[in-house]
Amino acid sequence: MPQDFDAARAKSQEVLNLIEKKSLTDDEREKVIAESVKYWTDHVNPGFLQYRKSVSTDYTAVEWDDNGAVFRDLAGNEFIDMLGGFGIYNVGHRHPKVLKAVRDQLDRQAIHSQEMIDPLRTYLAHLVSLIAPGDLQFSFFTNSGTESVEACLKMAMLTTGRRHFIGTKGAFHGKSLGSLGGTSKAIFREPFLPLLNWTHLPFGDIDALAMTFDCTDFTGDRIAAVILEPVQGEGGINVAPPGYLKAARELCDKYGAVLIFDEIQSGMGRTGKMFACDYDGVTPDLMALGKGFGGGVMPIG
Repeated sequence: MPQDFDAARAKSQEVLNLIEKKSLTDDEREKVIAESVKYWTDHVNPGFLQYRKSVSTDYTAVEWDDNGAVFRDLAGNEFIDMLGGFGIYNVGHRHPKVLKAVRDQLDRQAIHSQEMIDPLRTYLAHLVSLIAPGDLQFSFFTNSGTESVEACLKMAMLTTGRRHFIGTKGAFHGKSLGSLGGTSKAIFREPFLPLLNWTHLPFGDIDALAMTFDCTDFTGDRIAAVILEPVQGEGGINVAPPGYLKAARELCDKYGAVLIFDEIQSGMGRTGKMFACDYDGVTPDLMALGKGFGGGVMPIG
């Protein structure tokens, strides 16, 4: 469509006015629903709407507000968020303490310049070191979980000088080009092959992991890192069997590989402990965080 800055300014103001409204009339609700469907079809992903039609009832559900364990559509229907936003809402939707902290900070400064030391970044890094397993000390902050995985993979490559990674069947580590290699489903991977050098093994099979290490050490195609979810999310909530994480730790130490735990979905208290790996008392070399790490209001990893 042609550039139209006047139309963009007018629509922007309309949207700002909409955000400020505490309630909507019936006509306004119908307008928002109709425009949401149109703009999603025209500018986002029309295929997704076809999918939604296959799983929804005969009305169009458009999210509008949320709090605690529920979110609501424009018709006022309440939905219990049984997924917790796939691990985003560990403390619920719009937790008042989280919102207050964010608002207080925005009233003072939104984004720091990066030319000077940002004290809140240092405080956050210190807090992460206090809750992290073992002696994990340093933080590298990102905008998402998949970026966190990418950072871990790059660090493993720099540390070992190797380019071969081990993942597991059923794993999901993201869809950006690097982390996509660790994600195991063909439907996500096939359109972008070839990816980095990945070998996928059955989750929980320590014998397969030991054999792969032995073979790659013999051939010289040595492993840079093993990445594991202590609890697989996308794969079906598969919990690592007893002793698996510990044995993986020992094999990585033996062969000079980096052990990465992806705690993006299982971390930040979602399993009852701060991190799922705490149940086994195993410390990785690198750990990826995201989703619930942002308190349900900010993208951070």
